[in-house]
Parts: sequence; C-alpha cells; structure tokens
Amino acid sequence: MKKILVLGGTMFIGRMLTEKLIALGTYEVTLFNRGKANTDIFKDVKQIHGDRETADIEKIYNQHWDCIIDFSGYHPATFEKLLKNIQGNVGRYIFISTVSVFDIEKHSGQLITEQLPTRACSKEQMISPLWDAYGEKKAEMERILMQHHNLDKIIFRPSFIYGKYDWTERFYYWLYRVQNCNKFLLPDNGTPRNLSLTNADDLIDALLMAIEIGPHATIYNTVSTPAISIRQLLHIASTAYGKNPEIITVGEKQLKEHALQLSQFPLVMPIDFTTDDSLWKKDFPFERKDVAATLLEMRDYKGNSGYPLPAAGLNVAKEQEIIGQL
Repeated sequence: MKKILVLGGTMFIGRMLTEKLIALGTYEVTLFNRGKANTDIFKDVKQIHGDRETADIEKIYNQHWDCIIDFSGYHPATFEKLLKNIQGNVGRYIFISTVSVFDIEKHSGQLITEQLPTRACSKEQMISPLWDAYGEKKAEMERILMQHHNLDKIIFRPSFIYGKYDWTERFYYWLYRVQNCNKFLLPDNGTPRNLSLTNADDLIDALLMAIEIGPHATIYNTVSTPAISIRQLLHIASTAYGKNPEIITVGEKQLKEHALQLSQFPLVMPIDFTTDDSLWKKDFPFERKDVAATLLEMRDYKGNSGYPLPAAGLNVAKEQEIIGQL
C-alpha cells in the first residue's frame, strides 16, 4: 500500500480527501496536524500532532512517503527547510496553492492562465502572520518548490472552493438567504463581476488522480467554473431549493447611505476575472460535479444543525432593517 502523508486533513478539503482515502482502503494514510480541529474524527487513522512551523515537523523527516499532500502550507520562511529535509524520502509532493498567487485586480477582465507572472513576496511578508499577504506567500512557496528540480511535484491553484465542510461560510452566507429569507441585498454597480469557482469534490477527484498520474504538467489552474457571477449562483441555488426570494440590488450610493462596505458581502468583489481551466481538464479528464447538486448538499449539511445564522458577512437582522428603510 502506498504511504500517503496529508499535511492538515481535518478541516475542509483535507477532511474530504481523508474520507475518500479511507473509503478506498488502498492507501496507508497518515495525518500531520496540530490536533486542534475536529479531534473526534479519524480516530482510526494514524496521526502525528505538531506545529509545522516548529521543530515538530521533524517527526516526518526520516520516514518514506510515496506522496505528501500539503493543505497547510502558508509560510515560505519554513518551507525550504521542510523540502530540504524530505528530499529523497518522498515520491511526489502535491501542493495546494491558490489563484490568489496572481494579482487578479491587475488582470481584471483578462483570462487568467498558468503562465501569468505571480506576485512578489517581500521579506516582511514572508514572516507575516497567517492570512496576511496570503497570495504573495503562496506564490513564494511555489517558487521555492519549483527550485527543487529532483522532486516530483504537482501544484494545484484552486479559486473560491465550495462544498459541505466549508468553514469560511462565504457561500453559506448566500445559501442561507436563499433558503430562509424572502428578501436580501446584493451589491451591483452594473458592471460584470465574474468569479472562478472550484467544486470541492472536483478538487478531491483531481487529488486522487494526482497521486497515481504518470507524466504531468507541474502547475494547474484548478477551477470547475471558469466564470460565474453571484447573481447566476443565486439563480442556480434558488431553482435547486425551490425558492423565489427577491434580490434587492444596491449600488454604491445606497451602500454609502447605509454605511455598508463591499467586504460585508462575501464573494462580491470589485473585479471581474475568468480563469483558464483547459490544462487540468485535459490532464484530469473526469466528469465535473453539478453545481446545483453541491449547493443542495451544502444546504442539507447546514440543515442538520438547524440552519444557524452565518458567521460571515452582514448580520441578517441588520440587513432586514436596511431593507425596511429602502
């Protein structure tokens, strides 16, 4: 059995992958994580607990791994040391990066291809706290990984990922409103604002293939839907849920009048981007999962806990108060 090491593995995508690996029963799976999230799951899976940014990561150095799948890489300052010390002990390294390695605002309205230049990362950003300079640090980690020419590697660049275990609640913010609100707000200034989306199940299927794939490119834009607007996503959800909420469009003037910021509306961005997905569809030719089916799974997953109020974005009560004033 191939030995698979998952760095992370108990949160969103890592959790989904680990579930699939266990169900397959054809791999020897080990998780390396801090042991702080979802500690009640995967009790029968070997786990190594520690902080990868400390000497704890040395626990994996002197073992052989057929494949390492890295979900928890955020700090380039320690990444080089990790790669140097596993050299010769790993068959393939799969790194989960992001389309945020690109300056998407700079390329607004253009097709985002794998060949576009990625963000620079300053010395200050390299050691900055988690989530600060997220795209810059991921881009630097890609460059570090690419310098290890003798290491077989695959880099996946997903966009906004959606699926049932999504802890960010960026999508649930909108799905809650479709399911539970007769009216809700959507900022719209009349200009195109498309996003690229990555279906969590598609990413998992690609990862399972990547463990075994033969000749391959190194870097893939891993997107399921190259371009979609929030309004289109809401229409798909409304149809799937059998709902017909009133979507109240608010422009910049109304946002200012009610002291609202665009950042209070998850996934709503002042830019428009489309990501080229042709390479990963060519090398990973599986059937992509239906958007509506996944949105139903996300709704039902939250429904099991009674549709709690979303932690992300604008407060629902505040939103309804503003709607009453419009």
